[in-house]
Amino acid sequence: MGREVWSTGWQRDYGSVMTRHGNWFVWLVGSRIFLCCLPGLGLVTFSLDQVDAISRMATADTEQGLIDEALGLSNAVLDRKARRANPPSREDEREAHRVRALWIQRTLDGASGKLTAHLPHLDLEIVETAIRDKADKMVPDPETGLFDPYSQRMADGLVEVCATTGDQTTTSPPQITVFADLEALTTIDSGVTELGSGTLIPNETARRLSCDCVLETVITDGSQVVGVGRNSRTIPGWLRRLIHHRDGGRCQFHGCGNKGWLQVHHIRHWSQGGATDLDNLILLCGFHHRFVHEHGWHITTSDDGAFQFRKPDWTPYPPPKPDLHPGLAALVDTRPI
Repeated sequence: MGREVWSTGWQRDYGSVMTRHGNWFVWLVGSRIFLCCLPGLGLVTFSLDQVDAISRMATADTEQGLIDEALGLSNAVLDRKARRANPPSREDEREAHRVRALWIQRTLDGASGKLTAHLPHLDLEIVETAIRDKADKMVPDPETGLFDPYSQRMADGLVEVCATTGDQTTTSPPQITVFADLEALTTIDSGVTELGSGTLIPNETARRLSCDCVLETVITDGSQVVGVGRNSRTIPGWLRRLIHHRDGGRCQFHGCGNKGWLQVHHIRHWSQGGATDLDNLILLCGFHHRFVHEHGWHITTSDDGAFQFRKPDWTPYPPPKPDLHPGLAALVDTRPI
């Protein structure tokens, strides 16, 4: 039938669209294609995807055979057959590379934004594989016990790829600059925090970012800078090594096995008087560090020094195991030693 059949000679007939090509009448009704051969008035039905695949392969000599073959093939198999019949050329690759692009569009208040990319097939495969690898490792939401929708995990995967680029033993994660009023770190509602781009962020997010960062203090009098302190890490290298050794180099949130690109969290934030010492610090992955800050979770320590995570209402997580049924408990007590 050929690709040109589907774009020329159409006529409307009682709510459907019809054309004639040789011995074939073709009707387009909704998303279905109906083919009727005049000699035998046989009727076959195809989806638009199947018709698109056939049109990429068909010639005047092969169309009948392809139509007969397509009746027994799934859309996926037929599409793959069509793509293999028309592999991309070197010129196609050069054109795809020429029009590559990435757009970043922020909302008016800068609180969120949209990424749109147009990538050649190989580059898209690389990006998709990297993001899906991270998305597939995302753990369930501890508040619901369910996995977030896959589209959300893909978004998390994209951020994770960007935040954990390179060899963590020799490379620092991408650096962002945060400007925070002192009040933004020490109070709940006072002060303002903004990124280097000018985008405002919640003060609690600023406290999360400042748990483990390079800190530079600037003293101002109104809008006038009157003093600048030296850069210093909130977590010195020697202390970070002690924390990694104690926590086994993995996120301490229950059930999380993440060992890469971990963040050190102040159980009581340093801006609120918390000490930067071993007993007040814990390793968390970025996903669970967010829960402690933005979701209002708590971390307490038991008498033996073990960490206990608690939901915003202070109920322990995971919940304590229920006691055994009295009858079963009595049976356990009588077991031979």
